[in-house]
Amino acid sequence: MQDGQEPMDVRRPGRAASGEPPMPLVDAATLREIVAIQPFTRWTGLEVVRVDHGYVETRMTLRPEDMVQHHGFLHGGLVAFLADNVSAYAAATAIGDVLTAQFSVNYLSPGIGEAFVARGYVVKAGKRQVVTRADIFAVSAGEEKLVAIASAVILPAGAASLARGPAPSAA
Repeated sequence: MQDGQEPMDVRRPGRAASGEPPMPLVDAATLREIVAIQPFTRWTGLEVVRVDHGYVETRMTLRPEDMVQHHGFLHGGLVAFLADNVSAYAAATAIGDVLTAQFSVNYLSPGIGEAFVARGYVVKAGKRQVVTRADIFAVSAGEEKLVAIASAVILPAGAASLARGPAPSAA
């Protein structure tokens, strides 16, 4: 296959068609550290639930007092945030440190739920970019409802970016 990548099995995202998937380049512990050092992401309460090579699942519990828009639905900006983060995280499992170059969100249903689950999948990982797909679900009484889908183009950022951490704020 091109670029030295194993083919992804679309029936089981994150699984190589030849059997066991490679180990993720960025693991769950590292993603949890990234969440902890990002003030906005930390504010959302985002949890990293599952990490495989080419696949990441996150969860965010709704706080109605500060996460909803005027109709009481999860704010669309937070839906986009979930899509962007899970897309970048999934890409990072395949190529290391990343930055989002472009993403598009299609809102399908109002974000009504107690929590929101985002699942990100690598569609194609190349040397210069990674194309991903994300599905965002509202969770109510244990049932999931698809509320948005997204696609993204993610670029490698280089290992030095991950080690450097966020820039200090100007005080």
